[in-house]
Amino acid sequence: MLAVEAVAAVVIALLALAASPFGDGGVTSGIAVAVFVLLLAALLAVVAVGTWRARPWTRSATLVWQLVQALVGAYSLQGAGADVRFGLPALVLAIGGLVLLFSRPVREATERA
Repeated sequence: MLAVEAVAAVVIALLALAASPFGDGGVTSGIAVAVFVLLLAALLAVVAVGTWRARPWTRSATLVWQLVQALVGAYSLQGAGADVRFGLPALVLAIGGLVLLFSRPVREATERA
């Protein structure tokens, strides 16, 4: 799940970079957003590898990320600027990640390490 989210972050960064000349913020703002999201993707990839190796520290990092992602996804579904194309997948991935995080096999695997 974390690897999928990391790949999605890379795609979002590339879309932000491609859209930057056409946006209100200009090219510099688009580059800044793309760099930030690429750093986020790199951190998600590190946590995904740690999770694959059943490292205990990944549980807290995953929990924080899934909660942030759920909040951003829920916020994206509200108000005048609601975007279901972004908010719904973010919310679904966050809920799925939380369910997997608290499943018995994941808990047992990360407690043994």
